[in-house]
Amino acid sequence: MKSTYTLAIVTATILVTWLISGQIQAPEDSDEAKTEDSTVGVITRVQTRISHAAPYTVQIRASGQTQAKRSVQVRAESSGRVVALPVEKGLRVDEGKLLCKLALDDRQIKLEEASSQLRHARLEHQGLTTLSQQGFQGEVQIAAAEVSLINAKANLKFQELNLARRNINAPFAGVVQERPVNIGDFLQQGQVCAEVLDPNPMLIVAHVTQQELGKLTLAGQAEVSIGHGAALNGTVSFVSHAADPITRTYRIEVEVVNADYAIRDGLSAEIILNQGTVMAHNVSPASLSLSDTGAIGAKIVDNEDVVRFVEVQIVSDTATGVWLTGLPPNAELITVGQELVFAGQQVIAVPIGAPFDVTVVGG
Repeated sequence: MKSTYTLAIVTATILVTWLISGQIQAPEDSDEAKTEDSTVGVITRVQTRISHAAPYTVQIRASGQTQAKRSVQVRAESSGRVVALPVEKGLRVDEGKLLCKLALDDRQIKLEEASSQLRHARLEHQGLTTLSQQGFQGEVQIAAAEVSLINAKANLKFQELNLARRNINAPFAGVVQERPVNIGDFLQQGQVCAEVLDPNPMLIVAHVTQQELGKLTLAGQAEVSIGHGAALNGTVSFVSHAADPITRTYRIEVEVVNADYAIRDGLSAEIILNQGTVMAHNVSPASLSLSDTGAIGAKIVDNEDVVRFVEVQIVSDTATGVWLTGLPPNAELITVGQELVFAGQQVIAVPIGAPFDVTVVGG
């Protein structure tokens, strides 16, 4: 009886021991298997596209507007009533053309009076000079006569200018933009008779950034697009040496021939400055990445399917993608999965259009 109990106890002990050892050992075997499965033969797949360098014309584009080269408010240099306005607002005018004519009033009378005073002063001076040579007049009288003669000459000159200033003429050829007076108005000295614009050549004014500024040269050629019209050729005539205090951009001016006055002041325009042609790649901005040092670049796959990081320079950002230099002439560019791989890593390159998943187990 005792031997039966003893056999049962031994059997139970062995059974319990076997069960416990199995529970402890099973998880270890499972974890080890999982580790082996997750580490052996895993290679990252990336999708790639062969990019070929192509000629690209580097351009600086700046939006701006047209502006007349000069605009002057022609003011009266003498007071008087307006008696004639030969040129209507909006019409072309030649240099020296009469804009406003003031009334004669007493200008002619004052001129004749000044002329008579000059003749009298000249005769008096001549007479005193003759008497002085004969010893009948002193130096004081001669000096007084000389002063009177000088004053008479100055007064005559003033009256001649006053008569001439009744005619207010255009200082240059252009267009009468404003004419704020009417016939019968009394124009005070300094008041505006008309505003004249000189639209030939027409200026195209725009602003460029600090980076673009270094690429500009005076007298450089530019292409100008005004509204929806045809492109025109122009010349860079001014590049500012001081930045705008708010935008920190620099003003540039391009001159365009406008002999027929067809281009009006204040139109929207775009300046295009060609900076030469380079061999560049057109890629999606999503293909770009940053190195550990913050350099902009792109990840490519070499002939041995190893990832390489190549620093690039962005030439232009267009609606069709980013144009950049720095890549080999023919580069296998990683388009999908570049954020999952690093330089020097072995990968499987899947051409764009082929079935694709990110990773594959077993190579």
